[in-house]
Amino acid sequence: MKKSEAKFHTPFSPTIMEMEVPKRFIDLVNKIGDEVLSDDKKSAQWDWSNHLVGKVHKEVQIPIVNKEDGDYCKNILKGSCIGYLKHMINKSCAYVDNMILHHPTQGNLHPTEENINISQSWIVSQYKGEYNPWHQHSGHLSAVIYLKLPKGMDEFFEKESEDHYPVGGAIQFMQGDKQDLRSDTLTFRPEVGKLLMFPSWLKHSVYPFDVDGERRSMSFNAYYTNKK
Repeated sequence: MKKSEAKFHTPFSPTIMEMEVPKRFIDLVNKIGDEVLSDDKKSAQWDWSNHLVGKVHKEVQIPIVNKEDGDYCKNILKGSCIGYLKHMINKSCAYVDNMILHHPTQGNLHPTEENINISQSWIVSQYKGEYNPWHQHSGHLSAVIYLKLPKGMDEFFEKESEDHYPVGGAIQFMQGDKQDLRSDTLTFRPEVGKLLMFPSWLKHSVYPFDVDGERRSMSFNAYYTNKK
């Protein structure tokens, strides 16, 4: 997959967008994450775990105070939402709160960043044996962005592939019931810089892994507002 080129997966009706975010974005969020996660006082101040279901080391908000950096990161997040919405509109399947976005008179054929509200964003710091059970998010759109992986993760994935169900350390989405000629799950392995966007209601889970080191990701929720 070429850098910045989005790829769309539609295995069971809900669409999942896969793309790569710029290195600058990863470096900025990791810098803030290092500062907060390494400081117990800051980790407690920005703790977000009470709002989440994960059985993981730490889950914290992302306090970016520099306006230029903050605006840049918001533009990346909102831009990914716009890319997702435009794809859905082109496919004539974009619905938000019963509003048909592609409708020529009722909807908005050309959404911009003004139509996107990023409601929450947080970092998940996960270590050996930890996991995220099946859950859903709030908002209209949600995404996960991978920031760091343990050094031995590639070797772990190779070992996992020898098994009949290699999901350790991966994120898995689920929708509907399993039927002939139809899958009810879709699994992705994490890669630094990869962004996965999906409808907030789509169930997903993160499986534990057996490697020493941190698996760090960022998630966010976004709402669409109908401003033409």
